Amino acid sequence: MSTVSKLIAFSIIHVAPPAFKTPYGVGIAQNDSGTKLLVKIKNEYLNVLKSGLEGEIQSEKTETGQFNFFVPKE
Repeated sequence: MSTVSKLIAFSIIHVAPPAFKTPYGVGIAQNDSGTKLLVKIKNEYLNVLKSGLEGEIQSEKTETGQFNFFVPKE
């Protein structure tokens, strides 16, 4: 799945369970149809995060499960 979305809220996690590498971001992204999804955000994008940021939601399988990731437009 890859859909155009806007990041409407986010938080940067610094303390997490042992299975997760910190820091990483979590957020709520909204697609064009208004559907809101919980997303993870990789640490490489943490320095550009802001509410309203446009990007894509990409589903990705990781060591800890299947997650939706928000990837900002470049």
